[in-house]
Amino acid sequence: MPGETNIVLVGAGPTGLLLAGDLAAAGLDVTVLERRADESNLTRAFAVHARTLELLDMRGVAGELLATGTKVPLLRLPGGARLDLSRLPGHFPYVLITPQYETERVLTDRALAAGARIEYGTRVTGLRQDDDGVTVYAAGRDGPARGRRAAYVVGADGAHSTVRDALGLPFPGRAAVRSVMLADVRLTDPPGDVLAVGAARGAFGFLAPFGDGRHRAIAWNDDADLDDDVPVDVDDLRATLRRALGTDHGLHDPSWTSRFHSDERQVPRYRVHRVFLAGDAAHVHSPVGGQGMNVGLQDAANLSWRLVAAARGDTGLLDGYQRERHPVGRAVLLGSGAMLRGARLRAAPLRAARDALLRAVTGTPPLARRVARAVSGIGIAYDAPRGSHRLTGRRAPDVALDGPPGRLFAALREGRFVLVVAADDPAVTYLATRLWAGRVHCAVAGAATRTTALVRPDGYVAWATDATAPEHRAAEIRAALTRWCGPPVHVRPAA
Repeated sequence: MPGETNIVLVGAGPTGLLLAGDLAAAGLDVTVLERRADESNLTRAFAVHARTLELLDMRGVAGELLATGTKVPLLRLPGGARLDLSRLPGHFPYVLITPQYETERVLTDRALAAGARIEYGTRVTGLRQDDDGVTVYAAGRDGPARGRRAAYVVGADGAHSTVRDALGLPFPGRAAVRSVMLADVRLTDPPGDVLAVGAARGAFGFLAPFGDGRHRAIAWNDDADLDDDVPVDVDDLRATLRRALGTDHGLHDPSWTSRFHSDERQVPRYRVHRVFLAGDAAHVHSPVGGQGMNVGLQDAANLSWRLVAAARGDTGLLDGYQRERHPVGRAVLLGSGAMLRGARLRAAPLRAARDALLRAVTGTPPLARRVARAVSGIGIAYDAPRGSHRLTGRRAPDVALDGPPGRLFAALREGRFVLVVAADDPAVTYLATRLWAGRVHCAVAGAATRTTALVRPDGYVAWATDATAPEHRAAEIRAALTRWCGPPVHVRPAA
């Protein structure tokens, strides 16, 4: 497969970088085109949620990112409510607070080490596709636009996506909030919690540690309606934080400020023939909940293994990307929109009702668990065909394996499917290691179980069975491997 399929990714943000690392590690020829002239230290995203950390663990880089940030197991919400993440299943029962540029640095290093190429200062101007591939037109720093050929193209180029525009796709939705102020500041009186979040009387405020003793301040005031290029007034920022949080925490010495607006939009199609959209190019929503970067990274994890399969000739899995990820994007858009509208309530009785509802939900264990799983991404599950096993489409936990590498997420670092069998069976091992060689890693479950499961490279269960009769289990496994991993290879009988 190396060199046989070239894929062009547009955008070197977190979404494009994770895709680049996955595809290059699988041996594909990958080029990332990024219009920025060099790497940027500016960032809007801070929250790395539990499911995203699991995806990074499956790629062997979670530990490196964890070293850059702060773990927050308890989220403070308006009205004194608190959402406890410490009971989430898995190794990461918290949200990691770290600047987006750290996530990009880790993913850039991984992508380059795997052999991906990143061309900074390259602006995509358009594309044209046919049955055999896609021609991408891009201009370098000094030269005119030229065409380059690719088997597939992924637009991960943000809310103002050139790729989306070139496809002629609409981006329906509405403006969510205008005049969001950003600033990197110092605080004389930092908040007692790692994060400070508040909303009152049409104002929203958020403070998070940025590193080097600085905090990132994010705030908006519904009374303001300023264009993005209007400079941030620090006195206005202080006043908005006092209105939302009750204090500005002694904000001073801003080193950088900016202003942006946030929309709620989603493209109707994530795929047009050989071109795909991911991350903010496919969906944008309010910053409340810190979902944006996480959803984009999960888009990338869902798409990358499908493109690897397509590169070996199995294109039947590509349509599953739209089918699975579009509903997730829609759910996040609706959820973050509801949180935003709750944060913007101005009338005192409505704010009191909101605060009481938040305290009731977060104080009721079953409801609190459901909310925590939704916010963290742990609760995401994909629809399964009628009659499927109860685990199909659900997140696979990091179960212990009997033998190297010892646990499921470590086995997934190879970028292959992992067949976790309930008991050692030579016939099943032969199926996985010989007939689907290079596509499937076969391992025996490390604890007693009757379930055999095929886990996708993105950590979701593709298929499972509780069959115990060896002949039935082997037949079902063979059918599942053919469905998800392509036809078996022909093995010549021994002479």
